[in-house]
Amino acid sequence: MERIGNLAEMFIEDVNKEDSMVVELFGNVVNFLFKAILVSGIPFLAYVLFEFASLF
Repeated sequence: MERIGNLAEMFIEDVNKEDSMVVELFGNVVNFLFKAILVSGIPFLAYVLFEFASLF
């Protein structure tokens, strides 16, 4: 239990720093997920537009 408390204190101290490793890691993960969704969404959008155009 004491070890979890120490980890929580280290986490809080790191998040409160100006150059936090945790915040930088979350930023990198969010940027990667945004790019992945964007790249996977473009072909899907093209498919939907192609299917919609073939209805007419």
